[in-house]
Amino acid sequence: MRIAAATSLVLTTLVGSVASQAPAPAVANAAAVIAVEREFAADGATRGWAASFRRYHAPDAIVLQPDPIKAEVTLAKVDGDGANTLLWRPSYAGIARSGDFGFTTGPVQIRGQDGVRSHYFTIWRKQADGSWKWIFDVGCDVSDLNPLPADADVPMLPVAAQGTGSAKSAIDAVGAIEDAALVDARGAVGRLLASLSADARVNRVGERPTAGQPAASDLMRKDGDVTFKSLMRESSSSGDLVFTLGEARDQVEGKERLRYSARVWQWRPEGWRLVFDELVPRRVPPA
Repeated sequence: MRIAAATSLVLTTLVGSVASQAPAPAVANAAAVIAVEREFAADGATRGWAASFRRYHAPDAIVLQPDPIKAEVTLAKVDGDGANTLLWRPSYAGIARSGDFGFTTGPVQIRGQDGVRSHYFTIWRKQADGSWKWIFDVGCDVSDLNPLPADADVPMLPVAAQGTGSAKSAIDAVGAIEDAALVDARGAVGRLLASLSADARVNRVGERPTAGQPAASDLMRKDGDVTFKSLMRESSSSGDLVFTLGEARDQVEGKERLRYSARVWQWRPEGWRLVFDELVPRRVPPA
């Protein structure tokens, strides 16, 4: 009996020692998507924006031209590599805990011109070969008089403590929230405000980019009576970070206006929270 007990004690001690020495699981870090965004921007500044967009987009990547369309279709219409005067850099980023899905956003400028032209927003997904490719890219003409300096550390969305376990469960859950907004008595915007995170970021045309729930809420309340329709939902494999693209319709001077919504949702202990929200006008290119 004592021999068995002693053996059990030794084994328990050894197992505990090995467990205490085992390395903790690696935690994803948004530095990965920040790095690929910087590579993307540097390539565009050297070779031209079109060449860079072709190199870094996934086969199913979507852009707005003026409506959602595959990037490869619209890029095929661009002659050559495009100008190398388009400059951009990340000023905020986030990544899923699985390390396979993330986003960046930041100022866009024109070489030789003062001021920020807009803020880009890009969704990135890690491919089967380990490379990062973007699956959605858009710009929003915000007013940014004091952009984050190029040499500053880029703020990051805190990585989720856990996820729902699968992309499908995450997409279904976020879809239910967005669909419920259509019939909520508070209106679609009011329903979304109820899900806004404390550190949410919101972009609107002509407005200063906001960070933090109070300022983000004030900006979203200006949206008024908007209805939304989902067009695309993508999630990380860990089910903690979801991107949604949709139509946003309202009335302006008696006429219907169509814009597009781009959002990022994150799973948190208190439930799904909206951490990034942007409304982009439907821009019809000149003939």
